Amino acid sequence: MESPTKRVRTSLTLEDAADVASPPVSKMTLSLAPSQDTPAAIDDATFDDSDTWDVPTRLCKWLAANGADLEKLRIETYAPEVRGVHAKRPFSAGDRVMLIPLNCLITVEMGKATDIGIKIQHLEFGAPKHIFLMMYLLTDMELGNDSFFKPYYDSLPPTLHNLPVFWTDDELRWLQGSHILHQIRDRKATIARDYEAICVVDPAFRRFSLERFMWARMIVCSRNFGISVHGFKTAALVPYADMLNHYRPRETSWTFDDDANGFTITALHGIAAGNQVYDSYGKKCNHRFLLNYGFAVPDNTEEDGRNPNEVLFPLQLLENEPSSLFGKKQRYLHDSGVYSMDTRFSTYHGDANTREGLSFLRLIVATESEFDAFSVQTPAHAIPPISLENEVRVLKHIAALATVQLFQYATSLEQDMVAVAQCPVFSNQAQALHFIMGEKRVCMYYQSMAYDVAPLWTQPHDVIRARVVAEYEPEDDPKSRYVDDVTAFLLGDPFE
Repeated sequence: MESPTKRVRTSLTLEDAADVASPPVSKMTLSLAPSQDTPAAIDDATFDDSDTWDVPTRLCKWLAANGADLEKLRIETYAPEVRGVHAKRPFSAGDRVMLIPLNCLITVEMGKATDIGIKIQHLEFGAPKHIFLMMYLLTDMELGNDSFFKPYYDSLPPTLHNLPVFWTDDELRWLQGSHILHQIRDRKATIARDYEAICVVDPAFRRFSLERFMWARMIVCSRNFGISVHGFKTAALVPYADMLNHYRPRETSWTFDDDANGFTITALHGIAAGNQVYDSYGKKCNHRFLLNYGFAVPDNTEEDGRNPNEVLFPLQLLENEPSSLFGKKQRYLHDSGVYSMDTRFSTYHGDANTREGLSFLRLIVATESEFDAFSVQTPAHAIPPISLENEVRVLKHIAALATVQLFQYATSLEQDMVAVAQCPVFSNQAQALHFIMGEKRVCMYYQSMAYDVAPLWTQPHDVIRARVVAEYEPEDDPKSRYVDDVTAFLLGDPFE
C-alpha cells in the first residue's frame, strides 16, 4: 500500500483563495499543504505496515508524520461510533495537550478553491462556511487512496444515526410535543434546498446523493472550529481534535497558534493520566446539542446555577379583549419591529430571551390604562414590571402556557425518569428522554413560580418586603432573582 502521506495535494494559499473570495487581511502567504520534501512526504518506511493498523492508529501515525503532537493522548471507543480522547500521561494547567499542524487542517478557503466551490460562490447559503467545507470534503473523498486526507476520512463516522435529522419516524416520536420537531424538519428542508441550488449550477453534483450531502453537512456542522490563522478568520475541520467530547465547565481551551503554525489545545487545569480529555462546546440549550451533535446533557446546569435549557412558548395577543385595545397593541408591536412574540423561555431570569418574553407577557395581559402608561416610552421587547397586579396576570398566563405545553408530551416526567434508567446510555432514546425531561422541568418551573410567587404579589407592600428578605435571598436561585428584580423595580430595593 502506498503511503497516504506521499500523496501531496495541490498547494493552496490564503492569498490564492482571495482571488475567488474576499481579499485577505494581509499579503502573508500561508501554505495549506505539506511541502514535497517534508519527512511526511518522503518517508515511506514509516507506513510499510500500515495495512495492519486500525483506523485510530493510522490517523495518529499520519498526523505524527506530518508534525502533530499527540504523544500523551489515546483514543478510546465506548460504543459503535462513540469515541473519546484520554490522557496517557498527566497534564498540568497550561500544558499543551495537542498540536495539529496547519497542513492537516481542511479550511473554508480550500473548499472555495475547488471547481464546484468556484462555481457556487455567487449563491446565498444560510451557513456558507459549512457549505464550502463540505465541497472540499465531498470532492476530495472521491480521490480515495489518492487523497492526502484519507486517514482522516477513514476516522469519520460512516453514518450519523445519532443526529435527529437521520432518525426514523419511530425515533422522532420520542420528541412528541417539542418544537424541536419543527427545527428538524426545517434543517432537512434547508439542506435539501442547498443541495438543489448547487445541482442547478452544476448538474454533475448529483453524483452525490442528497443523503450523502446531508451526511457531509452534519459532519461539518458538528465538527468545525472557527479559527483565525495569522489574522485571517476562517473555519476548519481539525483531525483528532474533533474527537473530544463535550463537558462543562471547560477543562481545555483551543486556538490556532500562529507561532506553532497549528491548532492547539491547552489544559486549563490538571488532567490525570487515564482521564478523558474534554472540549467545551459552549453554554447551549439541549435543543442545540441534540440537533447539532446528537446528544443531550442530563444536567445542563452551569457552575453558577444557571440552566440554558429552553422551551418555546407561542405568545399571542388575547383575542377576547376589546377590539380597540387589541388594535392598539398590534400597532404597538409593529411600531416596535416585533412581528412574532414566540419566545424561548429558560429558568434563568437574566437570559435575554426570557426577559423579552416576560416583556411580551406584560403587554399581552395589560389593561388599557396600563398599556397607555408604558407604550409611549418603552418598546415592546423591553417592558419592565408595570404593577404587581399585572405581574400576577403574567405569572398565571405563563403557568397556563406551561400546562398546555406539558399536555403536548406523550409521557410524564416521572415516566421518563423510569424509562431513561432502562435505556443504553448512548442510545438515541436516552438522548431524546434527557432532552424532553429538560423541557418539562422548564415548564414545571413556571408552574411552580406562579403557585409560589403570584400570591406574594397580592400582599401589602410591607408584607412583600418582609417576605422577600426572609424567603428570597438575592442571587440564590432563579426564582429569587425574578422576585428580587420585580420587588426592586416596583417597591424599591428590600435589601437596603
